[in-house]
Amino acid sequence: MGRSTGYKGKDHHPEDVQVHLSNKSRKKMTRWERMWMNRRSAIEPVISHLKQDHNMVRNFLKGKEGDRINAILSAAGFNFSKLIRAFFCYFENLISSSFLFSI
Repeated sequence: MGRSTGYKGKDHHPEDVQVHLSNKSRKKMTRWERMWMNRRSAIEPVISHLKQDHNMVRNFLKGKEGDRINAILSAAGFNFSKLIRAFFCYFENLISSSFLFSI
C-alpha cells in the first residue's frame, strides 16, 4: 500500500499489509514501486473529483457498510457520467460526419 509521509507514524494498518512511503529517492525504488507510486499520482485527482462533484464530502449513511455503499454509488455515478459523455461524443461525430457527406 503506497502512502505519503504524513502516514509514517500510523500503526493501525492490518498485519498482512506492507506500507510503502513515498519519501524514498527514486533511485532506491524498484521498478514495481515506481510504477505503483505513479499509479497513485494518477488516482488522486480522480478521488478529489469524486469528493467535490459526486457528493463524497459528506456521508449520510451509517457505519462501515454505509461508507462502502457511498463509495460504490459515487464511483458508479462517475463511471456512468463518463459513459454518457462517450456516447454523446460518438453520436456527435456520427451525425457531423453524415452531414459532411450529404453536402
